[in-house]
Amino acid sequence: MTFKQLVVVASLGGLSLTTFIAGQSAAQGQGRPPEPPIAAIGSDLGLSEHQVESCFPKRQKSGNGGKPARPDMSLVSECLQQADSSLSASQIESALKKNQPKR
Repeated sequence: MTFKQLVVVASLGGLSLTTFIAGQSAAQGQGRPPEPPIAAIGSDLGLSEHQVESCFPKRQKSGNGGKPARPDMSLVSECLQQADSSLSASQIESALKKNQPKR
C-alpha cells in the first residue's frame, strides 16, 4: 500500500467515525423529552405525587407527528394552586424552575 492510499483510507475512516458520532448525537435529541420530576415537585410544594401528576397533561404527539407539545405551565401552576390554596404563585414557580427536566 502506497503512502497516498494509506492517507485516503485513514481519511475515509476518520470521516466515517465523525459521521457516526454526529448521527448518534442527533438520534439522542429525537427521543422523548424528559418527564417532569413529579415526586420532587410534590415534595417541594408539600403535595402528593398524585396531586402533582394530575396537574400535568398526558404527553401526546403534536398533530404533525413531531415532538410532543409542551404543557401550558400557567395551567399547571393554576392547578397546583387549586390543590393547595396556601401556595403562592412564586412558590410554585420556584419549585417548577428548580425541578425543570434537563434537556
